[in-house]
Parts: sequence; C-alpha cells; structure tokens
Amino acid sequence: MNVTKSMLLAVIYSLGLAVPALAIADSDDAAFQAEKERQIAIVLEKVQIAQRNLSCVQSAQDHAALKACDEAFKQSHDDSGNTNKKNQKDPKEK
Repeated sequence: MNVTKSMLLAVIYSLGLAVPALAIADSDDAAFQAEKERQIAIVLEKVQIAQRNLSCVQSAQDHAALKACDEAFKQSHDDSGNTNKKNQKDPKEK
C-alpha cells in the first residue's frame, strides 16, 4: 500500500508541474499565432502595393506615366510604415 501511495503522490506531483508548463506552451503558441498573423498582414499589404504598382506600370503609355507610377509606388511604400525596420517589432522581444 505504501508503494501505491508513493506512486499516486508522484503522479499528482508530476501533474502539478505539467499544468504550468502546458500553460506556458499555450501562451507561447498564442504569441506565435499573433506574431504570425501580424507578419501575414504586413506581407499582404506589401503584395497589394506591388500589385497596384504592376497594374500602373502595365497601363503606362509613356515615360511620364512610368515616372508617375514610380512616385505613387514610393509614396504608398513609405505610407505603409511596414517597410521601415524601426517600426517592426522584433519577435524575440517580449
């Protein structure tokens, strides 16, 4: 009976240690998912900007139109704020 109690106590103790570890893992998973979604949004925004630029360039009829496309691309690229490395959060920082 003593061995059974010892085993039971060991299992209960192990579960006590495992529950906080699982909570940390869930928290890390949630943080990972949030960071992943943030980065996906940034990439999608950049793709939309690039697609608008491509459409503009494809429809350009002369050098002035190409220059206007380039200026518009630069402006939207700067306005997005996501191209500036200082504005991006380091995923390793918490």
